[in-house]
Amino acid sequence: MCSGVNCYKGGFIMLDYKEAYELICKAIDRKVKFNELETIFGQNKTDIKNDNEKTKKVKQEDNYIDIKRFAANFYKAPIVNYKGYVNGRTQKIKNRYSEIIAKTLVSDDFVKEWSKLKPVRPNHFDTGHNHSESVDINKLQISNRKEEILAKLLFYQRGVKDLGYIFDYQTPLKAVKSDSYGKIDLLGYNSKDKCYSIIELKYRPSGSEETLLRCVLEAYTYYKLFDLNQIESAQDHNGITELRALKDYKHTKNAELVILFDEKSCIVDDGGAETNLMLRIVPKDASNPHYPTKTVESQQYKECKELIDSSKHKELQTLCEEILAQEPHLKQIRFVVLRADTDSKSSYPTNIKGWSRKLDRLYRAETLLTIPSKG
Repeated sequence: MCSGVNCYKGGFIMLDYKEAYELICKAIDRKVKFNELETIFGQNKTDIKNDNEKTKKVKQEDNYIDIKRFAANFYKAPIVNYKGYVNGRTQKIKNRYSEIIAKTLVSDDFVKEWSKLKPVRPNHFDTGHNHSESVDINKLQISNRKEEILAKLLFYQRGVKDLGYIFDYQTPLKAVKSDSYGKIDLLGYNSKDKCYSIIELKYRPSGSEETLLRCVLEAYTYYKLFDLNQIESAQDHNGITELRALKDYKHTKNAELVILFDEKSCIVDDGGAETNLMLRIVPKDASNPHYPTKTVESQQYKECKELIDSSKHKELQTLCEEILAQEPHLKQIRFVVLRADTDSKSSYPTNIKGWSRKLDRLYRAETLLTIPSKG
């Protein structure tokens, strides 16, 4: 008779995603809410088809359905973004929700389930993304989806100092439209460390509030759902064609996870005109600069400062090390702050009509922390 979530059935380990989630919730003294499991781990059409064909599939493939539900969707669970302390415990970092969840993922071996995820999309690069496509900056900014707009601007810039060469954005992972998988914000090439970068970008003009735990799990999930070999085999993709032409480029099987985030969004008096990543933040008035009502430091930057002191966020550090230990081609996890490069003398992207040095930005990056693989 099995106990917990890892049960032997027919000679291999079964994962019950419902029990797994319930045990993680129990660790943070939280009950699973009604319909929460269905919302987070609900079946997509691919899963339902697999379920209906059970008699045609071996048990290992049936088990993969549960693995996929849990590992591919867990980063979206509301608990992953909790920022407070577990009820009844002292307000120390070790008692934060994110730290206890990270600890549970490692101690109960849940993190190992991510290693079993597989890519499902036959072609990640059929989107027609082009570095030189004609863009009107005012039309581009008529949207509240500022993180996606920032990703496009970084793609159009191509090379971002201390980040790498950006060769794609919003890279799709779905096999069918109904799949629950998201898109990789940015794909880059790190010529210094000779590896590809799976970049998870976090940005909101009012300050991003997502935890580093969510960022790391999301980036890792996307890495596992991405077929890196398709970079070598891709044809007719502008970004990859230009990447191959770089003198310091060489295809590799190695990659890194990059968590890329803003430091803070500032009011004018705190230097927002010089430091804010975007000034065209009001869609209906994209021709003028706007600022937040107060200066706000991003959640990622606050947590990264704590993570640099390894005595704090110890469990998140351990989780990152476990992820690296089980992935032979994952070289490192890098935590990087994105900055406006107002001193840059580089030419602006000529394909962007209406681009202005007064209202728009070129960008540079600064690596705050790198957790390397010990392998």
